[in-house]
Amino acid sequence: MKRMLLAVVMLGISLTSHATDPGTCYTISDADARTYCLAKAHNDPSRCYAIQDSSKRAECLAEVRK
Repeated sequence: MKRMLLAVVMLGISLTSHATDPGTCYTISDADARTYCLAKAHNDPSRCYAIQDSSKRAECLAEVRK
């Protein structure tokens, strides 16, 4: 069950990484995925620091700083 949940969360992060409209980010219920989406949409690496999961935070920073 945990694997399935993790897969769904990671899929959500992958899908949100292509978001360019910040409005769509607010429909994401997972707080870390929503923050990641907003960081990408606003091209603002400082938003990544609000992500609680350290590996997701590092991924966000690496992606947004490109």
